[in-house]
Amino acid sequence: MMRKCLVTGATGFVGSHLCMHLLSAGYQVVAMKRNNSSLELFNSVKHHYLTGAKDDLKEKFGALSVALNLETLKQNLDNSFRWVVADILDTDSLFEIMNEPFDVVFHCAALVSFKKSDEHKLVENNIEGTANVVNTCLKTKQLNLVHVSSVAALSRSEDLDYIDINSEWIESPYNTTYAKSKYFSELEVWRGEEEGLTVGVVNPGIIMGVGNGHTAQQQFLGIIQSGNPLVPMGSNGFIWVDDLCQKIIEINQIQNYGNRILGVTHNLSYETFFHTIADFLGKKRPSVKIKGFVFHLLVSITWITDKFRLPFPISRDLIVSTSKKSIYS
Repeated sequence: MMRKCLVTGATGFVGSHLCMHLLSAGYQVVAMKRNNSSLELFNSVKHHYLTGAKDDLKEKFGALSVALNLETLKQNLDNSFRWVVADILDTDSLFEIMNEPFDVVFHCAALVSFKKSDEHKLVENNIEGTANVVNTCLKTKQLNLVHVSSVAALSRSEDLDYIDINSEWIESPYNTTYAKSKYFSELEVWRGEEEGLTVGVVNPGIIMGVGNGHTAQQQFLGIIQSGNPLVPMGSNGFIWVDDLCQKIIEINQIQNYGNRILGVTHNLSYETFFHTIADFLGKKRPSVKIKGFVFHLLVSITWITDKFRLPFPISRDLIVSTSKKSIYS
């Protein structure tokens, strides 16, 4: 029997890719979007899979794209996929949608931002929105919930570079407002487990992959394409979105609930990462290292621009967090 699922944030980057992977895996997909959501990103992701295209940048990093069952994908896009309109900040619309029975709810809706001006939106969308999803699942007896969290929710201490899935949250200057919002949203999911839900959580690193729009991959490509000379001195965990989708679906397929799953396939320094992208694009490698005087100058500048809400291409949070070496295992 075909499993039926609800995907929140289905017009977003992870949600769009996840819909394609679920359909290829034989799920009936109900995709949730807001009334004014653009379908540009979703349609670009759909086109990518339907044409059997590869992610050349992923292969530059020595990894292969996940192959989907195109026949099943095409068939289920026509027969087993539909949109519903709701907003995770509108509990009435959530309740109306979730009155329909689902085998599993995949919660992908979230805001990713490092702007000082977006602090309220991060709390509202990531924490309150997740609380609304959890509460509505409980009210409507949707007992299986898979939550897409982040390695940012694992925290980063000043003393330790190595982080694993059991690392506990520690307050530190390397925790961005976004990280805090993902940590507290994850606490809402674990509260749901205590109140009767069956939950699974995946904590991905920086998520790369194809798609038109404000995605991480497009931003990094744009930074290098523009001739940016700066390179952070920290490191981070990375994962390509097709690999992440397989991990998300696997939680439901093998019933691996009650756990956190680390979503990191590559531990890379930003220097290696930026240089690999520059080589891929045939551009000059950025060589001005953000350390010492350059680091302190940027921290001072971004403190002023953040405080007075002045336009600047990067925030103080991001300057500080990307200076940290973080290795995930």
